[in-house]
Amino acid sequence: MFKIHHREIDNVEPFLLLPITEGEAYSLGEALKLAEGRATKCGAAELPEYICAGPCDALYVPAFPVHKTTVFEAEYTAKPAVGAKVTLHTDGLQVTATAGGAFEVLGVDETAQTATGKFVEMATA
Repeated sequence: MFKIHHREIDNVEPFLLLPITEGEAYSLGEALKLAEGRATKCGAAELPEYICAGPCDALYVPAFPVHKTTVFEAEYTAKPAVGAKVTLHTDGLQVTATAGGAFEVLGVDETAQTATGKFVEMATA
């Protein structure tokens, strides 16, 4: 689950209610994006736009926007290297050690098996 570790500015992201994609279930702390105006799960190498902030109802999922000034903490599936830009795990709740993603690793806590970092624009080929 992606949770806020700290913010580099004092502003607090507002919670928004995003229209859900029919047939999808969302988990607290899951990375999301918009597709056709609806919340959907973020792909492994995609830059998330939102983080799920709680359970959804029949129409909406609460979420807050991802900003480059917010540092997140998430569990990892394999220890990523500090400074690497890694991908999301397929569950959208963890990070991997695979390069080529949008999560820039700022620190690793091996005891807790978590990484801290921020979402950044990915390099284009």
